[in-house]
Amino acid sequence: MTPSPSVPASPLPVGSGFPGIAARRPRLSSRRVWDALSHAYIWAVLVVFVMPFLALVGFSLTARPGEAGAITNYGYVVDTFGDNLLWSLKISGLTLLINTLVSLPAAYAIVRHSFPGKRLLFSVLTLPLYVPGAVIGISLVLTYNFTYHLTTSMWGLVLAMALGTFPLMLTPIVVALKDLPVIFEEASACLGATRWQTYRRIILPLIGPGVSAGLLLCFIIVFNEYLVTLFVHPPGLTTAPLRVFNQIRTAGLAPTTAALAVTMQLISLAAVLLFFRLFGARHLKGTYLL
Repeated sequence: MTPSPSVPASPLPVGSGFPGIAARRPRLSSRRVWDALSHAYIWAVLVVFVMPFLALVGFSLTARPGEAGAITNYGYVVDTFGDNLLWSLKISGLTLLINTLVSLPAAYAIVRHSFPGKRLLFSVLTLPLYVPGAVIGISLVLTYNFTYHLTTSMWGLVLAMALGTFPLMLTPIVVALKDLPVIFEEASACLGATRWQTYRRIILPLIGPGVSAGLLLCFIIVFNEYLVTLFVHPPGLTTAPLRVFNQIRTAGLAPTTAALAVTMQLISLAAVLLFFRLFGARHLKGTYLL
């Protein structure tokens, strides 16, 4: 008996549901398209914001006429603009000290005590954030000339910087105190601690990240501020931002001036990276203010 010829099996269709039988074609879903567009948008924005800084770095490495190495521009910054950088750091440090000493008790009083007009008071204290720098500068010139006579003092510039950046220190501390439950203070009082001991050993460490955020914001603004400095700086005191402004106004943009600007930006970037390395980004946001 002869066997019947075998019938060849028909191939399974692609969508038959058996994995591995036929290779699936990659599908271009809407989710993948959206992810690709999101990444492209992020990179485009990054290029737009970073490109001016990269152009400044490239120009700062341009060799000056008669010199072989472009790195000499940064050596020239250390030799010639070192005093300006030191003045900027000194003014920034004194401003941060004043802002901290004033903001800590002010924020505690605003958050922990109830009194009429508290919201209005907080709005008035944050008013310098919404006033143009030129207006603040003109107001300070009038005040210093006719009232306090601080136009020839370094402390006039320090107080001017503190006036303009005080809300940047106050607001993060207010947010940190609002996020701190009052039960910690009540437990400390029940254990016999005084108010000063409670504030120093419990409250201050717990709101430390908020204080650090305020210090970071104030340092970035004060270290790079030139407009208010232009109005109230005493003779013989020129900060690094003011030196950059004067150099560009009188001699144009030279490679050495670009090197000074890059050095300032690197110092600011180092401060930001140090903050994120120590505290992270979670302390730059809060739930509410008042």
